[in-house]
Amino acid sequence: FESAQKTGGLVNQLMKHAYLFNSRFTFALACCLLSSMTQAAPSPGSLQPQLGDLQAENETQRLYLTLLAVFCLVLIVCLVLLKASRRRLVRNMHLDIDRKSRELRVIQDQVHQANEELRVINTNLEGIVEERTLRLSKANRELDMFLYRASHDLRRPITTLMGLVEVSKLGFDEAAARMLFEKINDTAVNMDGMLEKFSMINTINHEQYECGEIDFADIVNQIRQSPTVSTYASRIRFDICINTNIRLISEPQLVSFVLKNLIANSVIFHSRSSDRTPTVRLTVRQVGNTVGIELHDNGIGIPPHMLPEIFHLFYRGSEASKGNGLGLYVVRKAIEKLNGEIRVESEEHQWTCVNITLPQLEAKTIALTPAPIQAQTLATATA
Repeated sequence: FESAQKTGGLVNQLMKHAYLFNSRFTFALACCLLSSMTQAAPSPGSLQPQLGDLQAENETQRLYLTLLAVFCLVLIVCLVLLKASRRRLVRNMHLDIDRKSRELRVIQDQVHQANEELRVINTNLEGIVEERTLRLSKANRELDMFLYRASHDLRRPITTLMGLVEVSKLGFDEAAARMLFEKINDTAVNMDGMLEKFSMINTINHEQYECGEIDFADIVNQIRQSPTVSTYASRIRFDICINTNIRLISEPQLVSFVLKNLIANSVIFHSRSSDRTPTVRLTVRQVGNTVGIELHDNGIGIPPHMLPEIFHLFYRGSEASKGNGLGLYVVRKAIEKLNGEIRVESEEHQWTCVNITLPQLEAKTIALTPAPIQAQTLATATA
């Protein structure tokens, strides 16, 4: 109806235009429109089904538009979720790449450090080989000297005994017999002392050690009762000072080797001067976590030019020495095993002072580096 009204209004305007302007074309056009409206104008009963169809079509279009809007909304949501998932995936990939990069840098640092250590080892390898070669050469020289001197020193008391036996065959009185037996006893004692030191060296070089608490008083008492020290006991005054609060975990046998050889040196090489009493003073005290040992005597000392040699194998201060040059060598080897330190100070014909520092050891501790050894001015002659 609205369309018909609009068309009627248009015909009315055209008729007015034809009347006012006397236009036949406009009049003819208005008549045609009026004729078409008269022929095509539907009746009210025929328009009702068309309106229903139009409404159904509109509902269908509205439904399609609603479905399209929902589809677009779902599509947009899916795109948003997909983009967020992609961002999250990219972020995780970046984090994984960063983590692997850090791990790679750590591995690279470790490889670099290993390469640097390998370079240092390769750089020092020649020096290490040379140092070990020198040690081996020194050990071989010591072994050769040891075998040579040991065979010589062992043969000397045996030949002495053989000579005394031959002398006894010539006949002798009681005084000569007493002197002969004294010579035999001295030779046997010297040979026993030498064999004992050989045994000490073998023990130091090869045996396994079980550490325990050191009883210094018991060790010193046993040393004073040994033949070497007891022989001079009546002529020498001993001053022993051992603190009661001492606690040292170390190897008792090696500590005994050190004290026995040092005390024997002080006793054998005591002063023969009549204006002073031969004195040996031993002091043992706790120094922090270590134990300090000081052995002081007023013996004969040793000339300065012999000072650098006193701890060497088979070194004797003079040809007049009755020892075999093993005493201080045993001391040095034992202190090396105990990871200790030794320092020697002396003044010729006046006094000698030996200072030793012994650390606490754990079970089966083995010394890997030589003990620091210092000597100043003069030192005692080796036993």
